[in-house]
Amino acid sequence: MIFSGNRFFGASFGGGANGLGAIFVGQTNGSVSILRSFSAVNADTATNSGGASPSAQLAITGGTVYGTATAGGAAANGAVFSLSTNGAVLSVLHDFSLLDSVTGTNADGALPWSGLVLSGDTLYGTTSAGGSGGNGVVFSIKTNGSNFTILHNFTPMDWDSATNTDGGIPYDGLVLSSGTLYGTTSAGGFGGRGTIFSIQTNGLAFNVLHHFSATDPVTGTNVDGAAPCATLTLSGNAVYGTASAGGTGACGAIYSVKTDGTQFKTLYSFEPLNPSNGTNSDGAFPVAGLLLIGNSLYGTTFSGGPGSVGTVFSFPIPISPATITNIVLNSDHTVTLFFVGAPDSTNIIQASTNLGASTAWQNISTNVADPAGAWQFTDSIATNPPRYYRSYAP
Repeated sequence: MIFSGNRFFGASFGGGANGLGAIFVGQTNGSVSILRSFSAVNADTATNSGGASPSAQLAITGGTVYGTATAGGAAANGAVFSLSTNGAVLSVLHDFSLLDSVTGTNADGALPWSGLVLSGDTLYGTTSAGGSGGNGVVFSIKTNGSNFTILHNFTPMDWDSATNTDGGIPYDGLVLSSGTLYGTTSAGGFGGRGTIFSIQTNGLAFNVLHHFSATDPVTGTNVDGAAPCATLTLSGNAVYGTASAGGTGACGAIYSVKTDGTQFKTLYSFEPLNPSNGTNSDGAFPVAGLLLIGNSLYGTTFSGGPGSVGTVFSFPIPISPATITNIVLNSDHTVTLFFVGAPDSTNIIQASTNLGASTAWQNISTNVADPAGAWQFTDSIATNPPRYYRSYAP
């Protein structure tokens, strides 16, 4: 859900007046009401006006919410819509077109399962099918419905290996930072098990940050997870996410990767399920995104756990050790030290005049890293004898 003041807005995949979903609004005191039910679809063509079965988070600005519908619309392949926050005005911003019955391709994508990210007057999203490769697209559209643009078409996959160079079938939404969008695909890539990608908002510089490796055909395991289908969480120069399958237990994984594609890490693999009752100690198959609070990630699993029907979990983010990246001797004989470590972390800088076994370190400054993990400090008493420096996060 998304919040605006003391109200929250959300979408339901089913229910509503016609059983095809609704947009609802609630108060933080617990009251909830339906803003708009999606209209019934034609029994023969599955089409309608406005779309049907929304499944993802909305975007909001001013008095309007924006979303995607996975079905319905003029071609039964979903739609992008806007709705006034009083529920009075529903507008179709884009109807996704028909798919070729043989190739599964079209010009604009189809079946959007992901939500939208809003920047200024532009919305960004993905579709899970269609496009020139038949494996979905990344698109943008103005909030008034103009300038619908394909930013990337995911390429066709090899029929035998289900692999390609860029991934395909994205189910998750996008995250945006400094003009770059980040997302995942649930399939394709070099291992046939999905990718993490980035692309600039102008459609340039598409880059695969990580190819998830192939899973063992018998055990379903791998080292890094497989089939990610949840929106990424961005913090500083790293993204965090869940893979719904794979990992050393074949039940999914939590991972991180730098926004430049370096330092991919499998942070946690969920344990194997007991084959007799579907239980384990920590849950299985995380299909939702993560919430970052402080230095911990919070999330859910779809199944597993002691009751076999899912868990809510937290996981501490490993703190990156601080390193000194540069030392500059200034013209006034002071010294400026440049550090990089964990994003937004608090760090204590210490100094000493020797590095012997009985070194006495003195605290000289406390600094907070920026969202990229960087901070600097100028030592005004850096005179002879030599001084040595280090930093740690308390």
